[in-house]
Amino acid sequence: MESATAISFRALACCTWIILALAPSLARAGGGPETAEQALNPSPKGHGSFSVGYQQTYVNGLRTNDSTVLDVGEGTMRSLHLDVNYFVSDTWSVHAGIPFVSNVFHGSPHCPTTAPPQCRNGPALNPPHPESRFQDDGRYHGTWQDWNLGVAWHTTMRGNYLLTPSLTVWYPSHDYVFFSNAAPGQGIWKVEPSIELAHQFDFTNLYYRARYSYFYTEKVLDTRLSHHRLELELGYFINDRLTLRGFTMAKKGQGYSLAELGPLTAGRTNAYWYHHDQLAKHNFAEAGIGVDYHFGGSYTLSAAWHEMIWGESVINFRHAFEMRLVRDF
Repeated sequence: MESATAISFRALACCTWIILALAPSLARAGGGPETAEQALNPSPKGHGSFSVGYQQTYVNGLRTNDSTVLDVGEGTMRSLHLDVNYFVSDTWSVHAGIPFVSNVFHGSPHCPTTAPPQCRNGPALNPPHPESRFQDDGRYHGTWQDWNLGVAWHTTMRGNYLLTPSLTVWYPSHDYVFFSNAAPGQGIWKVEPSIELAHQFDFTNLYYRARYSYFYTEKVLDTRLSHHRLELELGYFINDRLTLRGFTMAKKGQGYSLAELGPLTAGRTNAYWYHHDQLAKHNFAEAGIGVDYHFGGSYTLSAAWHEMIWGESVINFRHAFEMRLVRDF
């Protein structure tokens, strides 16, 4: 028979998947240049871009460390991202965006009360949270997630190195449910200073981009989820229409590991359990490939596929696929 701690740990693992799996998509959803072409050739004053992006992620199990994956359930996450970027001068731009997220999970539910049939035989929260709508019923639940609003400064060094510092604020669009396997997000604010360097090698069609960010987050109970993020991209301009690229991203942050957090939840009944999706640490690295197709003079259609290559206290997502349409103006 499993011990109470082991049961609590497995239940915790089952329920942390949704917020952690959103991290890769949210990391890409912010403002700034949407394609390598824009990163290497920023727009002048009065120009910018609109974009619509779609991402679908399949998840299966939870990775407690790089060698252990728990079979705790599976699900699908879908998100539609709306973003705008506008140059107020030749060197300054502003950006804004928001995603609509729709998720489903099949596994052990989050139970804000014991009223749902799925929750009648499970441990009860003390106190219960009837204001947190029950969503783990095996159906998709969707809502708007977090606004992102920011500003970026664009400058060149040595003629062909583009340096772009930026500052972005992320804030929940409304008081959405965060205590759910199908929750749209963590429901906390974040402030993201970042710096990006882009360069095309002389006499070649090869370019790279490197971006570092630090997310300073709202404090929940006794901790923050502040974290570092590093993105690297290497691409090749096949011609004036088609670009191929490979990319990787790594994230390492503060918070509790699953092993640390499980025993604190008092058998899934207290505030640590209610806020565990906001408190859990989720470190990971992923890699992927993508293609950008430029057409019609002002449009870019992008597609990408990426998978996790390392993870710690994070959902084990099998793969993610995304598409984005950008319209320059």
